[in-house]
Amino acid sequence: MNVKERIIAETGLLFGKYGIRSMTMDALAEEMRISKRTIYEHFKDKDTLLMEVIRNYKEQQAKEAHLIIKESENAIEALFRIMRRSIHQMKQLNPLFFHDFRKYHATIFENLSEHSDIRDFSVTLNLLETGVKQGVFRPDIHIDIVNRTLHELFNLFGPDSSLTRTDYHHKDLFDHIIIPYFRGISTGKGLALLEKCKTILE
Repeated sequence: MNVKERIIAETGLLFGKYGIRSMTMDALAEEMRISKRTIYEHFKDKDTLLMEVIRNYKEQQAKEAHLIIKESENAIEALFRIMRRSIHQMKQLNPLFFHDFRKYHATIFENLSEHSDIRDFSVTLNLLETGVKQGVFRPDIHIDIVNRTLHELFNLFGPDSSLTRTDYHHKDLFDHIIIPYFRGISTGKGLALLEKCKTILE
């Protein structure tokens, strides 16, 4: 890992732990025990660094999710393993991160959202296509529509959703939003696997 990669990786951890606003360039340099000049040698400003952190996070998440799909026995198992991982990560993330991102870096947030650069549609596309090939998802589904709708449902898990501002746990939202959706596109084989894999999130 070179200096630039280290700065991106460690900044991501610090933003996730303390929020973005409190982690000034001086604070980042102090936490990483490097000079602020070193950071500026690789990044024009904090916005540029934030962009790289988001892109790196997205790439890492996609890489790990694709690996889970490849290594799982079936797409249903992969779905639960990916969601378990996502729920765990959301619990570790300081809510200030999303607050600061939207309030103090609104231009970046809107630009990334507009171009779908925050969420990776390729992961769910891979999951759906794999599931159809395995016979756990119905072969007659319109994969593009199903994939896009799935991401609309994922928005209900976001920081702006009224559901996440209640006392509902992410697992409860998954059980009552995502699972019913997948039931609707599953074959008999897929339905049986959905029931069997529920224990993965327990």
